[in-house]
Amino acid sequence: MLTMDAVNVGKSEASWEADNRVSLNVADTRYTMSQKDSDYTLDYDQYWNSKGQTAPAFGLNPGSKGPVHGVFQIPAGEKPTSIWVTSGTAITTIHGVQPGYLVPLA
Repeated sequence: MLTMDAVNVGKSEASWEADNRVSLNVADTRYTMSQKDSDYTLDYDQYWNSKGQTAPAFGLNPGSKGPVHGVFQIPAGEKPTSIWVTSGTAITTIHGVQPGYLVPLA
């Protein structure tokens, strides 16, 4: 389970999810969410939304922030080393890997 805050720095409401936009990396192996993982993430977002923590998946107004959740299946005992967050709509498109940010994990 990955949780990170997203901030809407735009000028209008925006929705954002980890699905297809975030990978959890173990060394040089990239793990992304499966459809089932996305379903679990939506359930998790809905639970926290009912507790007053609006998730970006449901839309954030400009200047607002909220928790983004992701479920990733990595082998037991493996330790994630970094996260890739794309600035596009998917990590990889027909044009290759999209621009984004590599965040090392301590």
